[in-house]
Amino acid sequence: MLDDLLLGILVYIAVMLIHLGATFLLVALIRPYGHWLWERPHLRLTLALLGANVLLLAAHLMEVGLWATLYSHLDLVDNAADAYYSAFLNYTTLGSGEAHGNLHTRLLDPIAAGSGILMFGWSTALLIYVLQGHVHNLITTRRIPNPGETARSRHSAGDEIS
Repeated sequence: MLDDLLLGILVYIAVMLIHLGATFLLVALIRPYGHWLWERPHLRLTLALLGANVLLLAAHLMEVGLWATLYSHLDLVDNAADAYYSAFLNYTTLGSGEAHGNLHTRLLDPIAAGSGILMFGWSTALLIYVLQGHVHNLITTRRIPNPGETARSRHSAGDEIS
């Protein structure tokens, strides 16, 4: 069981490294284009979120692939083609409702589930990061007036009318 635990931790670390690579790539892609489409904040936000979601989805699919490779290598599934499905169930914490038959490998499913939970949380944090980088411009470009405020009162207060 200790070998199984160690193997699960190694795959978990590899999963983290994939997600770290996706994070670095996301930050690298956002920075150079920070002012791109500045005049069109809705389109800019849409493209940024679309790109971030596609990148993070690709990272998650690769991470599930690592778990599937381990499941297949250890013969934890009857059919090697089912390894990806089984790994995906555990990664998303859905589970299949049945533990793998081998007592020595029964810790792999919860480790895979834990890695999925943490990676989805990490992805959520990255999406919030992308939103925070764009929402301020979205709000200041198309300012919504306060209740009772008119365009004339905003103009006289020195605010920019858009």
